[in-house]
Amino acid sequence: MPAIGVEHRFRRSARPNRGGSAAETTDRSESLSGDRSNGTSGDTTVGILTDETEASGDAGGRTSPARAVGFAVLLTVASFLVTLAAGIAFLIPLFILEVNVESTPAFVGLTAVGQVGFLAFGYAVARYRGMSIPIAVPSLRQVGYAAAATVAALASAVGLSVVLAALDLVPGSVIEDAALTDPTLLLWLGFLSIVLVAPAEEFLFRGVVQGTLREAFGPVGAVAGASLLFGSLHLANYTGTPSAVVTGALLIAATGAVLGTVYELTDNLAVPIAAHALYNVVLFAISYLAV
Repeated sequence: MPAIGVEHRFRRSARPNRGGSAAETTDRSESLSGDRSNGTSGDTTVGILTDETEASGDAGGRTSPARAVGFAVLLTVASFLVTLAAGIAFLIPLFILEVNVESTPAFVGLTAVGQVGFLAFGYAVARYRGMSIPIAVPSLRQVGYAAAATVAALASAVGLSVVLAALDLVPGSVIEDAALTDPTLLLWLGFLSIVLVAPAEEFLFRGVVQGTLREAFGPVGAVAGASLLFGSLHLANYTGTPSAVVTGALLIAATGAVLGTVYELTDNLAVPIAAHALYNVVLFAISYLAV
């Protein structure tokens, strides 16, 4: 893929190697494309590298575990608050104009505005930290990884749902409840999953949160931690008893683990984005046909 015609002066690359340590300090000007060892040509690093050097970590560039965990948790809480604030700002005019906020257009608009705020927040944090988040058109092999991750996530969701049903811990769903009034909501949410939800959530949780945790814990710990935080952000999506709501969030965390793993395997954020979008679209399509 041709290089994007934008260049940045790099002081360092904040994306560590697979062992978890930060990349070697450099001082060079690079374009936003390059070849990677996994076979993807024209890999594009999102233009979020800055001249700021990292203030935390030891002499070898490794972030302390406590600092990494604290920062990751703070990011999760802050992202929720940003989304909440964006949603409130969207709803206030609707209340003033006496628009039905429970209508499908309002629900879709609220979701879109929240995800835009979510993506903007993730980008701002990544830019502030000088993080390098690789994203490129996937190779044919990586398309296979995305397809496999989608199947694995769906299988995980089905398997865990069966277990939860046997334990009488199936949570209610805010989205499914809203779709009972207008099933076309599910089609709109499927579309938003492709253009906004998957890119925004993957950028923050796989790119920024998992990238931060990787600096301290390596890939396995990063995937586990980011997945749990990813699940916790979705607690508000569920209704029912506290235990049922928590199990619903754990189901999302299991999906996050699949997405985090495929990101580590491919080093290309486009792969988990594609898998996440396809996973959501399949679930929304099934729900639409079932209503």
